[in-house]
Amino acid sequence: MNRNKQLTVNLFSSIMAFIINIGISFFLTPYITRSIGVEAYGFVSLGTQFINYASLVTIALNSMAGRFITIEIHKEDWKSANKYFNSVLLANVIIAGFMLIPSALVVAYLDKLVDIPADIVTDVKVLFGFLFTNFLISIIGSSFGVSTFATNKLHLKSLREIEARILKAVLLIILFLLFKPAVSYLGFTAVVVMLYITFFNVYYTVRFLPNLKIKKAYFEIKAVIELAASGIWNTVIQVGQILLQGLDLLIANVFISAAVMGSLALAKTIPTLIISLVGVIAGVFVPDFTILYSKGDRRELLKSIKRSMKILGIIINIPIAILFVFGQEFFMLWVPEQNSAELHLLSVITISALIVSGPINSIYGVFTVTNRLKANAFVLLCTGVINIVIVFFMLKWTNLGVYAIAGVSTGLAFVRNLVFTAPYGAKYLDMKWSTFFPEIIKSVMSFIVLMIIGFGLNYFIEIDSWVLWFVSAIVTATAGLIINVIIVLNRNERKYIASRIMNKISK
Repeated sequence: MNRNKQLTVNLFSSIMAFIINIGISFFLTPYITRSIGVEAYGFVSLGTQFINYASLVTIALNSMAGRFITIEIHKEDWKSANKYFNSVLLANVIIAGFMLIPSALVVAYLDKLVDIPADIVTDVKVLFGFLFTNFLISIIGSSFGVSTFATNKLHLKSLREIEARILKAVLLIILFLLFKPAVSYLGFTAVVVMLYITFFNVYYTVRFLPNLKIKKAYFEIKAVIELAASGIWNTVIQVGQILLQGLDLLIANVFISAAVMGSLALAKTIPTLIISLVGVIAGVFVPDFTILYSKGDRRELLKSIKRSMKILGIIINIPIAILFVFGQEFFMLWVPEQNSAELHLLSVITISALIVSGPINSIYGVFTVTNRLKANAFVLLCTGVINIVIVFFMLKWTNLGVYAIAGVSTGLAFVRNLVFTAPYGAKYLDMKWSTFFPEIIKSVMSFIVLMIIGFGLNYFIEIDSWVLWFVSAIVTATAGLIINVIIVLNRNERKYIASRIMNKISK
């Protein structure tokens, strides 16, 4: 399969995985919140944030493993590839063993660390126990994830993720129907899903990379140190991201209440899915970036980066605009027992940074591929610290409360991506600092036009049913897709897409 076709397949399968995921969340989330309550539901998101804190001990080693192994594979240096693969695998097994004790302690004393309603303490502790078990399994199995990355077959990963999400939904429904509703079921199903995905990652490693062998003789402590030294800046980046967005639910829980934390978690459901779509689409191109970089083809690499930015802008603007325009009606219909105006405002605040940073997410791959992570790590850490300081100040001296928690990080993300990420991404490719700004400006312009269309439609239609909501969303999405193609793509790209569509129709 040629490179462009493989990218198309990977992209399509990733988008399908997102659509399936958002469809499952659409039906399951209100059912779960009605069954266990919004406070209990908030602890699922809080547990995920705790896992992000724990993952700091593994990021330095694992974040760069895919890059190093992929480059050695495409150089056909299997000895070096095996050295990195086996060194990471054994190191991960050791790390997982060491993580057992602190994980158990957090679960045992969880009610001393956060505010948990008395009637669900045991249930929440069991939830966290499953989530930490899921985390330890993911540590051990992460090395095998390189199989679809190095071979640029990410569509297989997406297909397995679709199956895993369907499996999770079916298991949850069965558990909620057969037994007393409990938030811990979400942790149990997460473990089952992780085992499912890990099994296929191991299978794909054996199938696509038969020259990678699990042998203790390949283990080298020097390789572990090399990977950790290279990836240590990714740990700093993760710390910065946690300070920016990963502490919001914990701060809401400790400084306001568990109920407010639950509302914030619910408001972040759709933004989190959209953000995950951004990450997935941007991630589809990283193997291609890595392969082109390993071959020294800088011209084609720049074309690939710009293409990924355009695709991100075209796709991401649509759900963001729909959330902006029709968000309050969505929450009113989706979770009618909750405050739809508050949820809408919180979700808009949370997602706003993506208007600019959506297409910029492709540039993050440049830092990894070129192994130039230090400056990005420093900037993220500084903005994270600034975020915490400002949030605490606003919680103490203003009445903004949860809106301050959600809003400060969004404002800082706007500034960071425009002032640092875009220009420095170009610099590391030896390009002019403004190289990527035309794509960013086009994306913002298409979003503004899309918003005008959406608000105009919303002005004339009173949305009070799911039918009207979906009709309005589909009309806006269709108009948005056409507008995005006209504004974001150049003439040759539009002609290319038109010819491809005509070829498909003629067949």
